[in-house]
Amino acid sequence: MSETLQQEPAKPVDALKEKRVELVLQQLDELPTLPAVAIRVLEATSSEDSSAKEVISLIASDPSLTARILKLVHRADGGVRAEVTSVERAVVLLGFEAVKSAVLAVSLFETFPVDEPKSTMQAANVPKSGGFGDGGGAGVFNREQFWKHSIAVAACAELLAKRAAAVWGRESKVDPSEAFVCGLLHDLGKVALEAALPKSFAKVVEATEMLRGNIADLERQIVGLDHMVVGKRLAEKWKLPANVRDCIWLHGQTPSALPATVKNPRLVNLITLADTLVREQHLGYSGNHTFAIPRKLLLEGAGVTEEHVATAMGELVGMIEARASALGLGESSTSDLYRQALCQANRELGRVSTQLAARNRKLAVRAKFFDALADFYGTVQADASPAVVLGAVAETAVEALDVGAAAAFSIPPGQTYAEVVVLEKGADCQAMVVEMLGRPTAPAGGPGTVALAGEELAFLLPVVSPRLTGVKRYWAALVADGACVGGVVWGSMSGEGAEEAERLAAMKAEMTGLASGWALALRTSQIRDEAKLLSEQLAEANRNLQDAQTEVTRARTLVTIAEMAAGAAHEMNNPLAVISGRSQLLATTLTDEKSKKNAQLIAEQTHRLSAMITELMDFAKPEPPKVASATVMEIVRAAVEVAKARPGLADRRIEVPSFDVPSVRVDPAQTAAAIAEVLDNALQATDQSGAGRVTIAAAHDPFGGHVVVTVSDNGTGMDEHTLRRAFDPFFSSKAAGRRRGMGLAKAMRWVEAVGGSIRLDSRPGEGTRAILLLPVDRGGEKGTEVGRRVAG
Repeated sequence: MSETLQQEPAKPVDALKEKRVELVLQQLDELPTLPAVAIRVLEATSSEDSSAKEVISLIASDPSLTARILKLVHRADGGVRAEVTSVERAVVLLGFEAVKSAVLAVSLFETFPVDEPKSTMQAANVPKSGGFGDGGGAGVFNREQFWKHSIAVAACAELLAKRAAAVWGRESKVDPSEAFVCGLLHDLGKVALEAALPKSFAKVVEATEMLRGNIADLERQIVGLDHMVVGKRLAEKWKLPANVRDCIWLHGQTPSALPATVKNPRLVNLITLADTLVREQHLGYSGNHTFAIPRKLLLEGAGVTEEHVATAMGELVGMIEARASALGLGESSTSDLYRQALCQANRELGRVSTQLAARNRKLAVRAKFFDALADFYGTVQADASPAVVLGAVAETAVEALDVGAAAAFSIPPGQTYAEVVVLEKGADCQAMVVEMLGRPTAPAGGPGTVALAGEELAFLLPVVSPRLTGVKRYWAALVADGACVGGVVWGSMSGEGAEEAERLAAMKAEMTGLASGWALALRTSQIRDEAKLLSEQLAEANRNLQDAQTEVTRARTLVTIAEMAAGAAHEMNNPLAVISGRSQLLATTLTDEKSKKNAQLIAEQTHRLSAMITELMDFAKPEPPKVASATVMEIVRAAVEVAKARPGLADRRIEVPSFDVPSVRVDPAQTAAAIAEVLDNALQATDQSGAGRVTIAAAHDPFGGHVVVTVSDNGTGMDEHTLRRAFDPFFSSKAAGRRRGMGLAKAMRWVEAVGGSIRLDSRPGEGTRAILLLPVDRGGEKGTEVGRRVAG
């Protein structure tokens, strides 16, 4: 079968990977299916309605299958002394499950024969290995060793299932024959990949032997998908039972990671355990050199004890010898199997020792970098700000790079400045902000690349260089989302030439990992700051929108009032004048005292109604303010006089403590009238017996450019409804004999007309505080105003 996967440099990496996966799956569809007789035997042995006669007839129809079954029955575990020459006798002796296992194994070996030419990368001088523990040369996939590994896993799973059956419950019991089949097929995807994509799979085998890792990881990297997925697709194509498909697909996973939909998780865990035990004994070739799952978890997941394992392992090699020979995988004695496995283990140990010797030379450097990265993540909290992250970056850089000082900087997206933190060993961090003329780009070579600092850091080097050691300046960019979001700068050590270059080249991989961790933490903190700023801006925009909507509503109300007032004045003044004149005339002609008073009352009420209309017109179209500079004390005194001149308030007490504030630029008369209206409301709300207290204070707000005048009382206060509508025209909280409710509305109009504002702060039973903001007279000089206590 030819391989059609070719490199396509012009395509993006993700698109190329998807295309490769599609081609792999297409070529899997071209693989041969199981022989028809094998499929029919599997269906017959799986059906409760099938009879032995039907199975015997199917097997007898295939001469090759008949020969293999007869050979297998003589090597059955129970031992057969007499010669078995009929399929009928063989099926009776072996049983349906054993026959199904034998038929499936024989059919597999016919579909993927052991003498199939290996990878095209196999050298002509590489001898075919007959040893049970040999995996072949570099780039060589030895099918015979692969099938021996599969048979070893199948035999181990069957033995474990037999030994552990006594401790399993009826519902969680695993049939030994089914365990054998699942073990035999668990790595079916590997031989399928080798058959469909020999060149690519040869690269996988070569890389696995070199890296001593898990072959599935290299399959995903080189081919695009692993043998578990390939085996599952092939099992679906062949319509194999669900339990077999689950074992092919999910073996090798941690027991707790198995999906809840798995029908028999114990069987899957048993296959994973058997595969681990066989790989520990170096029996056959699997391509997986890792043991990621703790043995204890596998034993618990499979429901197997160490005693069961010990018993099964003692019988394993003998069972493998019989099964392998019966299926045509060569003749090997028990001693040969042990010797070959031991030789393979020794070779593996020698290879590992060589690799460890080479890796130990790098461990000291890597340990330092990993410790630094661990310290970094231990220092930086999840909600750390960029400044905190930069401090941690500089600190770990000093330790990992073994330099006296380091500088870390952050470039917030869209900004023209950089946040910088400089740290000298044994000293505190120094934070600063530096303006940038242009955004630096990361050095060529990818994240973690160390380069000499040049013009790209011209904005930063003059600031940080005096605190760095050595003469040369190196830096590593922190890259996130394809852009430089920051970096780390440090000075060279004592070696300024080849030694320094070698040192930087040797730590490229470690620096990449460390820089990636730094970049991730820094970008996360930047995003958090951006989100916080956006949230604050959104909240501010919502507040401004709400204020604008409120202002629009109030403006519409004022327009409505103005139109109503104009119409009322036009339509009502003339009738009111007639009513007033006639009632006054009537009062002069009447002799009955009661009727005379009624006529006078009509005249008074018409005058009152006319005054209301006039007041409403003044509110809707107030007289333009006559802005001038005035002292706050003059305005307050005038307001106190106006307020106390109103009926019933002459004896009320108003306190005015001393204050020192600038002059304001307002209409003095209107502002005094506005404060008087506020005082009137405060006096109305306080106790008239003498316990009531109203206080006027003033202070300067230099940031807002206002003088803040505060009128406080200890009266009844306002509830939320009253407070919300206090400035509405004609609103009053007094139910009986209430006033017209225009005082605070007019006060707001007068204050806002000169660029000020007024608001209320009140709670029921705690009194009210009115706050007036009056614009400062910026053209005049600040004068000192000394207030005096005003007592009534």
